[in-house]
Amino acid sequence: MSEEEEKYIPSPGKIRPNQLITTFGPGSIVQTEHDSVLVMGTDFWFNRSEYIQKNHLYLEKITKKDHFRMPKKPAGKSNAVTIGCTSFPKWGFCKLAGCKRLQPHKEFATSDDGFFCEKHQKYGELLPARLVVTCKQGHLDEFPWVKWAHSNPDNPVPVCGDPKLKWKGGTHSSSLSSYKIECETCGAINSLRNATKRDEGIQLYDAEKDSFYQYSCTGQLPWLKQEEKCRKVKDKGGQDNEKTETAFGIIARASSLYYSKVIRGIIIPELAHPIVKYLQTKECKDKIDAWRDAEIDDNEKIAGLILKSNEDFKMRGYTKELIFEFMKKLSEREQLYTLETEMDLKKIEYDDLQRNESDYDLDEAEIDEEIVIKSVELDDNHKKVFKHIRQLPILTAVEVLRYFTRISPPGEITEMHGAHKHFICKIQFGQNGETKYGQPIKAKTWLPCVVKKGEGIFIVFNEDFINKCLNDKVTERLNSMIQNHKDWEQVSDWPSSQEVDEKFILLHSISHLLIKEISLASGYNEASISERIYSSEDMHGLLIYTTSAGDGSLGGLVRQINLIKIITKALNNKKTCSRDPICINEDPKRMRDKGLSLHLRQNGSACFGCMMLPETSCENFNKMMDRKILVDENFGLVREIPDA
Repeated sequence: MSEEEEKYIPSPGKIRPNQLITTFGPGSIVQTEHDSVLVMGTDFWFNRSEYIQKNHLYLEKITKKDHFRMPKKPAGKSNAVTIGCTSFPKWGFCKLAGCKRLQPHKEFATSDDGFFCEKHQKYGELLPARLVVTCKQGHLDEFPWVKWAHSNPDNPVPVCGDPKLKWKGGTHSSSLSSYKIECETCGAINSLRNATKRDEGIQLYDAEKDSFYQYSCTGQLPWLKQEEKCRKVKDKGGQDNEKTETAFGIIARASSLYYSKVIRGIIIPELAHPIVKYLQTKECKDKIDAWRDAEIDDNEKIAGLILKSNEDFKMRGYTKELIFEFMKKLSEREQLYTLETEMDLKKIEYDDLQRNESDYDLDEAEIDEEIVIKSVELDDNHKKVFKHIRQLPILTAVEVLRYFTRISPPGEITEMHGAHKHFICKIQFGQNGETKYGQPIKAKTWLPCVVKKGEGIFIVFNEDFINKCLNDKVTERLNSMIQNHKDWEQVSDWPSSQEVDEKFILLHSISHLLIKEISLASGYNEASISERIYSSEDMHGLLIYTTSAGDGSLGGLVRQINLIKIITKALNNKKTCSRDPICINEDPKRMRDKGLSLHLRQNGSACFGCMMLPETSCENFNKMMDRKILVDENFGLVREIPDA
């Protein structure tokens, strides 16, 4: 099938570009107006020539990809890009009056009449069945409806030769226990009460053997049209056994069925220069490779060839020397920084965002479409708290979908955490093969992305100020939280993607209070403001920013110049919480005795009444925060804040 033909495939609906790397990326289930569909891997994304190519030098190094592609918004009524999808789950029940026949369907109907019902022998609307099967390894398959209907120990009936299933119940309740699956052929019937048990998985009953058995994971990867063997798990003694990962039922629209791993990078001024942008393109890289194959290894000569072959650069008045200078800078940066994780990228951003405008030696006109950095002058009072405050009236962020997971949110995967790689779900083949339509494909050299424009405030705290805030009383309290975090990591599927220490918790807590206060002052809602924490031995800063997939924002953030006043107001506003005194008196050291879950023990005094933000805003899933270390009048940060 040609790309021209692909344009005319019936569409089940539309989604926004931003949703393709978050909620509804490859491997996710989307409920459309007339169907439930599974978004296919990027190998099945059509009209790829219409995608916008975006480069980000450092994200490319981390992800080991050549470039990224962003879906283009349709022009007029035409489909600019088409995201491949397939009906899933393929089981559904007929909506026609008195029917409720539960049956599979194979493909989309070719007309507006709907899906074909075998019982009525006519087309009608088919409602998707609510359950699918998954496992921790990310496999996805249809729920075993036929076997489940015949697995009631109170009504033991072997699977019949011609099962005709019917969806029953749910009249007075929407809980699964109120629904039943009945076989009209043999009379077998079973409730969905235990269909989603996580620990035990799907337990089926064999009427002939009079015993239960565990349903095994089938290893299906339907978004890639592949299957694989599900890995063997170890028993309690650490020995391999014959059992695979526990396969369990889950509601098709459950949020835990899809967690995207998005890696973000801020465009810094040098990366926004037209020369640097061009040096990162596949076109330029291919030319340089061809010249090197022709034994032209001198970078100055290559810079001259780039200028000679680029009419735009000639019109701009660029010189061979300028191109060579940028080539040298990029080479030096590659040698200076080791790039494996997003934390490595943050170190580069942290260094660059602290530089003054004059340090870049760039014409502002060349970079103002991507980023502008303005320094805020600090008086003596400000300098007691801040080392730098940078306003970013124009900020560009690139967000790239790297992989996704099911059941538990993903962490950062590097070679040192190779044991966790079996939880990663790929969004593309990653190897040569053929698409559904027989088109040859090559191992993908790109990932989907979205480019967002907005504004931000970059804050670097004075190291002496941080040390004063981390007094003995605060450190004792935070060490208890860190220990709780370590306890959680031991049983978690994922390692932490962030170096969690006392400084990180302090900065993270400040960030959340700032976002809440800035939201009130600027008019942006909390969900539209994000944080980027820069915390390590050499970093003690944060970026508060807002972005959109459009042309930018309204300037409400950069107008907040008096950060001291905002911090002071934020601390005073959060001295009390609607859940106080319970919230403020939460003691991380005693949380174990209270029987709180390991997940909840990762916070101190923090709840949705005071500290927590929408998940779109927080880098760390609303974990590792404490209000008490900020607002306590005896040992909190409030004591170190000078008057505005």
